[in-house]
Amino acid sequence: MKSKELRIGNQILVNGRIHEVSASDIFTFSQNETFGTEMPSCMPMKITEDLLFRLGFKFEFEKMQDRVYFNDDIYLYWNKQAGYSLLHLDKQIGRPFFYLHQLQNLYFDLTDKILILKN
Repeated sequence: MKSKELRIGNQILVNGRIHEVSASDIFTFSQNETFGTEMPSCMPMKITEDLLFRLGFKFEFEKMQDRVYFNDDIYLYWNKQAGYSLLHLDKQIGRPFFYLHQLQNLYFDLTDKILILKN
């Protein structure tokens, strides 16, 4: 996970707890990258079905081992080997992704809405 991948409001794991990224976090990540040190306690959150439901996504359908989820007008395609991709007109767009912060960034870029985990 690199500082350039993060936006203010992204959610990551810090010491095993969900943490919302701030501007100072991004600055700290950037400084650590510049000086070659890492923050081992910070990790991206892997997307799971439970996490998708907590984000407000709903299960749409399953075909073989592939699944499709939706939230508003955003459709996500999941394949066990390839990971998650966005769907448009039944075609995958963009490259596959695996982590919550990546989904949050794509969602924000497409909808101008922040995607936050709900309890």
